Amino acid sequence: MKRYETPNIRNIALIGAKGVGKTSFVEAALFATKATGRMGRVDEGNSIIDYDTLEVERRQSINSKVVPVEWKGTKINIIDTPGYADFIGDAVGAVKVADIAVFLIDSVNGVEVQTLMLESFVKKAGTPRAFFINKADAERADFDSAVASIREKIAPKAAVFHLPVGNGNGFKGVVDLLNMKAYLYDGGNLKESEVPADMTANAAELRTALMEAIAESDEKLLEKYLEAGELSQEDMKKGVAKGIANGGLCPIFVGCAFKNIAIDAFLTAIADDFPSPADMPPIKAKRADGSAVDLTADPSGSVLARVFKTTSDPGIGDVFYFRMYSGTISSGDDVYNGTQNASERMGHLLVMRGKDRMETEAAPAGDIAAVAKLKTTRINDIFTSKSHTLLLDPIQFPKPVVPMAVIPKAKKDQDKLGIGLSKLTEIDPTFSYHIDKEFSETIVTAMGEIQIDVMIKRLNERYGVEVDLGKPHIPYRERITRKSEKQGKHKKQSGGHGQYGDCWLRLEPLAAGGGFEFVDAIVGGSIPNKYVPAVEKGVRDAMQKGTLAGYPVVDLRVTVFDGSYHDVDSSDMSFQIAGVLAFKNAMTEAAPQLLEPVVDLEVYSPQEYMGDLSSDISQRRGRVAGMDAGIIRAKVPLAELYQYSASLKSITSGAGSYTMTFSHYEAVPSHIAQKVIDETKREQEQKKV
Repeated sequence: MKRYETPNIRNIALIGAKGVGKTSFVEAALFATKATGRMGRVDEGNSIIDYDTLEVERRQSINSKVVPVEWKGTKINIIDTPGYADFIGDAVGAVKVADIAVFLIDSVNGVEVQTLMLESFVKKAGTPRAFFINKADAERADFDSAVASIREKIAPKAAVFHLPVGNGNGFKGVVDLLNMKAYLYDGGNLKESEVPADMTANAAELRTALMEAIAESDEKLLEKYLEAGELSQEDMKKGVAKGIANGGLCPIFVGCAFKNIAIDAFLTAIADDFPSPADMPPIKAKRADGSAVDLTADPSGSVLARVFKTTSDPGIGDVFYFRMYSGTISSGDDVYNGTQNASERMGHLLVMRGKDRMETEAAPAGDIAAVAKLKTTRINDIFTSKSHTLLLDPIQFPKPVVPMAVIPKAKKDQDKLGIGLSKLTEIDPTFSYHIDKEFSETIVTAMGEIQIDVMIKRLNERYGVEVDLGKPHIPYRERITRKSEKQGKHKKQSGGHGQYGDCWLRLEPLAAGGGFEFVDAIVGGSIPNKYVPAVEKGVRDAMQKGTLAGYPVVDLRVTVFDGSYHDVDSSDMSFQIAGVLAFKNAMTEAAPQLLEPVVDLEVYSPQEYMGDLSSDISQRRGRVAGMDAGIIRAKVPLAELYQYSASLKSITSGAGSYTMTFSHYEAVPSHIAQKVIDETKREQEQKKV
């Protein structure tokens, strides 16, 4: 692909709920710009850009794609993002590097809950918004209702730029209110014409509203509008790009991606009226000394680029996608990875269209490109120059919430497991893994069960590792509820030196979160000072195994206050064993109880499912703390949330999502505690066998 200069580049991220037609939009854009001779279909498994075997199998996007199209002398970098909540990380990365977030809105359903969750990330990133109301040909399509939904839930002053001509099966084009012309479609053929006579009055009224919205997005234009009562066409055109760039103007367009109606009209608006990277506000960067600097998209400026996505291509290996903010990177350049403090050699710069790879000579400020075979680079790394190092704050990806235990099917897979999982975490920052030392098991954590399933299949396909999935152990804890004092004496004689250690311990409960305190209250030398640390070590060792179900004991003060010793037979080991015995003896009379982790749960759902979700949370021993529009906040025991993601999707027909964070530990109800204790004992007996 030829090089495009900064003023002729546009960067948009397509975001929205699953099923709104984002990938169909890209397929239509490729066809409209003659980049391809056919339109692929996601539901038929022949999409040009959703070519990954898992995407074909599932009939859904699971990866974001950067797809450049050329239209009217402009390169439009379209980032198509998955709508499924499990793969929201790709949408977050796309929103951060795009200049405009284009929400695709269903003409029937309006703004959906999943879109609201995405909007929270757009707002956090500070990315300007635009809207495309899709599926205008649907039987129950309602443009006015969709616009009202946008204004009510996301952008109160969103302005209509394109007005549909016809509705439902009769949808046949749009009226461009900015230029007051119509684009009509007949059998796929575009006809530019005058505004239909029966729409003239409504179009004129909406154009006045558009003029006001453009004026309100810029103080100088507003002054001119108030003085003259109107804006010239030239003023309006100039004001659009500036208003979109500063977030004051949120345009609304309409069309049908599946039938490729008005997609080219929207591309024309992007090329003619949307801001280029040079029109966007300066990016805030930091110098090596931490001082702030504002950078504009200057191709001749200091090099600054962010890696926001990586993929693995069977033909060329790992591919790294980066957005240029300043300067220019050309094929063959040496760049400095300021995050990793390492130099990288940029080989052939690439742009991707599905399976097709095209080389480009350079990526100037504002452009998005890809490069393969880098040595140390990861997602969120910054390309800069060593002599003039600049850095950016990292993209804040959502934290994964769904854990699953991974068990290799064969011993030969154990060594490869860590390597494979490490590679997968580099590709997707919302997927992580760790070794739970408490239970000696590998835990993967993702945004949902579907993401875990996809990652496990990739683990097998790419790294030849076969695993089973299981329920992770819950990290229960034990604590005492009353004070107790007991002796622990270890005495053994077997010829020669014997073993002798004797201590008295006092156990006292501390407040929640109090941790562990060990107090030396020995007086009169009943235990020599040199043996007290051994007693403490014995106590700490015993605390890790508990007495109820083998879980660590927390929130405890242990005081050693008396004991005895033998001049010859006492030793560190003897007193360590005595500490263990005294601790166990004291625990039996300290009324120990089992604790379980409780999490703060936030559930995002359409309003009609809120009642069912609240009931489900109650059945999981959860306590609903509050309910807002589309959000439930509750505290729920972690043990009750295994495979909650699947249950949530079932209740909400796939529209729900959630986040959870650890809150605190609290006592397990006695009838449930006994089940946990019995189950733990059975598991321990099975391990012995």
